[in-house]
Amino acid sequence: MAVEDLIRQFNLRAEARAWLQFCDPDNGFVLDECAALSDLWHNARNGRPLPRRSDLTPQLLKPYLSRLALVEMVGREPPAFRFRLVGTTVTNSLSERTGQGFDHESATAEQTERWTNSTLLSLQVLKPLRFPIVIAGRMVGETVLLPLADDDDQPRFVLAYGRYEPQRNWNAAYPASVVAAAAT
Repeated sequence: MAVEDLIRQFNLRAEARAWLQFCDPDNGFVLDECAALSDLWHNARNGRPLPRRSDLTPQLLKPYLSRLALVEMVGREPPAFRFRLVGTTVTNSLSERTGQGFDHESATAEQTERWTNSTLLSLQVLKPLRFPIVIAGRMVGETVLLPLADDDDQPRFVLAYGRYEPQRNWNAAYPASVVAAAAT
């Protein structure tokens, strides 16, 4: 299935379930750090479809570590993921998740479904994906998901980075089509 169709299906599901996020097919990053991580991901590929998890070292990721989460696919049927590493800022927001599955008792059913579907989308399209976050009809942040391969070049990991700032005027930096989509 084409990347555009996969993203469209995700966004239809997000709309039907009133999720807080949707996937921006244009990757119109507002945050410089999300764009920089996407560039870092592209540079780390070294001619491969995906960079390996080992290509993105803690030294390369140092400026982003507190807001990063690394997740691993641990089951395919049904899809299952667990948090391998969770930065301190993420932990402060979600509580400690390192070692937990998406379906841990501390996660809501909506979180489990949304996290699973967005992570699966990232592993299907094999490229960085931008997810604006919308709460109460206002853009309040964005997340970038970066798929990674294991040492056998199999897509199995996703690196997630996000920033949420409800007080920021996000609409000024978004194309009108994205703002309109968020308002619906």
